[in-house]
Parts: sequence; structure tokens; C-alpha cells
Amino acid sequence: MKYLDNLENSTIKVIVTGSIPYNDTSRVVRVLSEDKGMIPLWVRTGKKASKAIWHPLSTIELENFKRKKQDGLATFKEASRVLPANNILSDARRSAIAFFIAEVLDKSISEDTPMPEVFKLVWQTVELLETEESVANLHIYFLAQLVHALGLMPEESVRVGLKKSGSLNLDNGEWSDVEMNLSKGSHYLKANLVRIMMDIPGMKFDKMRGLGLEKSERKELLLGMVMFIQLHHAGLREIKCYDVLETIFSS
Repeated sequence: MKYLDNLENSTIKVIVTGSIPYNDTSRVVRVLSEDKGMIPLWVRTGKKASKAIWHPLSTIELENFKRKKQDGLATFKEASRVLPANNILSDARRSAIAFFIAEVLDKSISEDTPMPEVFKLVWQTVELLETEESVANLHIYFLAQLVHALGLMPEESVRVGLKKSGSLNLDNGEWSDVEMNLSKGSHYLKANLVRIMMDIPGMKFDKMRGLGLEKSERKELLLGMVMFIQLHHAGLREIKCYDVLETIFSS
């Protein structure tokens, strides 16, 4: 009963990361919270229910939040949007980034693990996604920040006696003096891309416009960071939204 007392009749803020159908009139929506981590939420989607706010990266306040069992579905009485999402919903590029980030979170972060730093990062990213004039590199910026927030950033290669060339072994976070390309069977990220990943957390977002990466390098860095996160958390899973993201930003 202690778990029930702690979680019943509270008001919390959450961020939508994904959903699956439950039956004809409801869905199970996965949301990220600051103090409780990922939570499966039972949401009515019938004719009288409001569907508009349950999109990827929607920021929502839930009133009368309840969860009787730690591994059970949570419920609520009222849901209201917190941050505006007019530009996210109306702009194809912003929507594609929102879907991509939400899917990465949904397939990488385990349930019931409080990650307040990750929650704050995602919340700030939603604000940038809605308000920044250009969001071309926001997904890269977010993933590097996420690697940092999860404590996965490697040591500087110079500290372990390696040259400027080489690769980072994404399985164990150790440096190798052999330069290897990223692939499904080769979990290595080239040193020059790793250095960019390591530099980004110290940048303001407006500095990302001068990133200066070729298209192939952007793709390798992006997918390498996703692989790095997943290898150390939920395991490798395909991010289906990536192809849509690449198509939109290539047009």
C-alpha cells in the first residue's frame, strides 16, 4: 500500500514518447516523467475524448494521477497541454524531429527508472523545437546532450595516449587506435565524430549551425549516438522514424 499512497491523487507533468492501441476506445501511451521515469498510461480515445494533445513530445499536466501497482497502467482524471506546439504540429521538419526523438526515447529508456536530468533535457528540447527559427541540427544536438545526461561520454582520447585518428568502441566506451566505420556488425564511431559529440554539450544551440558535417558524416554521427545509447540501456532496436527524418531534411 505504500506505493499506492505515494502515487495516488497527485499532479505531474509528463512528455509523450509513444503509444499502442489498447482497445477500440483507448490506448496505452508511454510518457516520460521527472520523478518516476517512463510510465505506461491508459488513455481514452473515444468520441468524447481529446486526442489532439497525445502526439509525440507533447508536454502534458495530469491531474489526479494514480497507479495502484508499480508495473501496472497509470490513470488520470484530467490532462492539459503545458507548452505550445503550434509550430511542431504545422511544420514537417519539426514534426519529423519530434517523432524521431520520441521514438529514440521510447525504445531506449526503461520504465520506472527516474531520470530527472533526461526529463529536463527533453523539456528544454521541446521548447527549442517550437521556438527556434532553424531546427536543422536539433536532433543531433539532443542526442549528444542525451549521451552526456546518461553518463556515457568517453574519456578524451589524448588522456589514454591515442592519436587523433582511431575509433570509439560503442559496446564498452573504450578507445581503439584503429579507424573503423559504423555498421550493424561493427559498433565503432570514428574519432573525429566522437569529438564533435563530446563538444556539443558545451555549446549553445545557435552554434550548431556551423557544425560543417557532410551528409554521410551527419548520418553516421546520428546513428552512432543512437546505437551508443541503446547498447548501454534497452538494447539495439530499429528507429523507424529515421528514414522519414532523412527524407524530409534531404528535400
